[in-house]
This record gives sequence, C-alpha cells and structure tokens, in this order.
Amino acid sequence: MAENSYDVIVVGAGPAGCTAARVVAAAGFKTLVVDRRREIGVPIHCGEFLPTSREMQDLLRDSSRASRLVRIPNRLITNRTSRLMLASPLNNEFYFKLDAHVIDRTNFDQRIANQAEDAGAKIMLDSTVIERSKSNRLIVRQAGKKAEMNARVVIGADGPSSLISKSMGNHYHNPGRDLCPSLNYVVTEIECDSKTTEMYFGKQVAPGGYAWIIPKGDDTANIGFGMRRLFGVPDVPLKEYLRRFIQFHPLVSPRTKKSNIVSRVGAIIPVGGPVDRTFSENAVLVGDAAGHVMASNGGGIPTALVGGEIAGEAVVSHLKDGVSLAVYEETWREEIGKELYAALRILRIADQVMPSDIITDQCMRLAGPRYLKHLIRCRLPVPVDFASKTLVKVLSYME
Repeated sequence: MAENSYDVIVVGAGPAGCTAARVVAAAGFKTLVVDRRREIGVPIHCGEFLPTSREMQDLLRDSSRASRLVRIPNRLITNRTSRLMLASPLNNEFYFKLDAHVIDRTNFDQRIANQAEDAGAKIMLDSTVIERSKSNRLIVRQAGKKAEMNARVVIGADGPSSLISKSMGNHYHNPGRDLCPSLNYVVTEIECDSKTTEMYFGKQVAPGGYAWIIPKGDDTANIGFGMRRLFGVPDVPLKEYLRRFIQFHPLVSPRTKKSNIVSRVGAIIPVGGPVDRTFSENAVLVGDAAGHVMASNGGGIPTALVGGEIAGEAVVSHLKDGVSLAVYEETWREEIGKELYAALRILRIADQVMPSDIITDQCMRLAGPRYLKHLIRCRLPVPVDFASKTLVKVLSYME
C-alpha cells in the first residue's frame, strides 16, 4: 500500500473517531486519524458531565456496550454527583436522583486517543481535511502545505460542521433551530453543592436551551449555557447572556460574588437529531457529525462512544467480508436510535412552549420530578406525550 494510502482514514480525533480507529486498527487495518487541533482534547468543548455505568444501563437500555464504554479510571474523575436540579423560568426548583461523574475531559480524550495508537492507528494533528471526493481522495492541509491521501473507507468524526457529512449530501434544514451555540466558563470560588448538577431554563437565561452549573469539586464549577438563535434576541452575544445569568439570576448571583473565571470556550451542539444519512458505500459518520447528540439535553459523549465502536465494527466487517456499511446505520438505530429520536421529539415539544416563560413554568410544575426525570433521560411518558399533543392543538388554535 502506498505511503499516503490507508485502509481507513478517520477525520476527527474526539471520542467517537478515536473509538472507531481503535477497533479498526486492532483488526489489523492501516488506520490514520486526522485532526485539526494541535493537542488532543484541547480546547474542551463540553461541560464534562458523564453518567455513571449504572445510569447508562438505564439510559441506553438497548445497548449492552454503553455501560462498559463509560467506565473510566478514577484519575479521570474530578467529582461525583448524585442528583439533578432543574430550575424553571420562575425559579421553581425540581430535584431528582441521577448519578454522574464530572470528568477531566482533556485527559479523557487523550486516553481514548492513546488506546487507538496502542492498537496501531497513526494520529496526525494540526491537519485539516479540506476536500473529499466520492472515491475517498482526501486533500489534507498541514503547515501550509497540501497533501493527497486515499482511503478505502473514511470515517467522518469531524463535528457538527463536518466536511465529510456535507460531502455525503447532508445539510441542516433549519440551522437556527438545529444548531445550538454554547459557551462554558470554568469558575473558581463558587458556592455550590458538590453533589448537585443544576440546569436553568427561561428565555432570558438561555432561549431555546438551558444554562448549567456542573460542580467540578474544590469550589470550582463549569458554568455555561446553550441557546438557539431561532429563539433568541438578534445580535445579543452569547457572553452577554452568560454574564447576566452569573451576575443577576436570583438563584445564582448570591453564590458567585467572589468567583473568578479561569477559562472560556465556545462550541456548537447539533440538536436536530441524526443526519439524513450516516453511511455511503465507502464512508460513515459518527458522533456530532452524525447528529448523535441527545437533542433535549445536549449530551453526546455516551452516544459518541457507542456509535464509534459500532462504526469500527461495521468498517471491519466491510473490509474483511464485503458487508455493506448499511449495517452501521442499522445497528446504531437498534442500540441508540430510540433514545435519539425520543430526545428530538421532547425538544420539539419544548419548542412549542419555550417562547413563553409562564407556560414553560406551568408545564414543568405539572410534570414535576416524577416526569421530568424521565424527560431528562430521553423518555417520553405517555401522559406527557398526550398532554403535549393537546397543548400543541390549543396553541395552534390561539394563533
């Protein structure tokens, strides 16, 4: 095989891409991972919240691999939380149990990348794929120079703005609704319960999304929010929304008077559900590139790990035995599809009420912890589904 030819080229070295690369390389195939960053896991693009293995057994009930893939060494865990608090737009608080780890995301990502390298994959950083042909001829730019590379199969793990996804004909039907810009600060000297993760809703807080406080331990927390432009005020920057939340929210501001912001990072979260097609005859999409994000809460690490392993196994079967890559889409739909589409349905229901803080508050109070805990877990209880359909009809009539 020529020097710049590979069995598999993975574009993107996040959890999904490196998990897929590990599986493929371990099967003996020549594997390259290309990533535009200079260092794996930097910058951090999430709140570092990861449900425990036991929670994963409940969250993704059709995937036997999910609970195994989220098991991580204690050294990567900065804090353990045991409950979730949801605050309505009118500051009503709802608590329920949810066990999770707050992780060191940089080292988490680096661990998965190291596993891929140990399996035989090569990782090429500070490199950007700028073009892909249908025959998997890739043009990669590194240090100002362009190089041509070829692969039998390409795995697109290159995030919500995936070039690989676009080359397969996918696009966002409504970017203002389906993409959620987010901003996260690491804040020190904050007063918070180390066992409680907090989520805040309201059009003044995070229109079309929510704000969060995720305790990292030692009076440090991730404070951030995600919003969708379709629901927001035009031209108001994300940092202004977050500044108001930290400085003026009645449940937050008393606890942040002495706080210091030590780092800031922004990201785009795809919340439009799985993309139209996650495979072709010689390519598959994983992670954010595939839209494998829980649309109602923005969670994407578990589905990235599960989808990455499924993709790796499908590619191995394709290269070894000629099995169609359609098996990849069939398998992820079986294992995580129900939750992904339920989460999208929940978000669409929320879209009907989120423009009104009063209605959002009333809906949250009617649901209460009994049903909110199911909605957060991307399950739609029958009473909530029925009530939402009735509400949609009423709102349509009022319009």
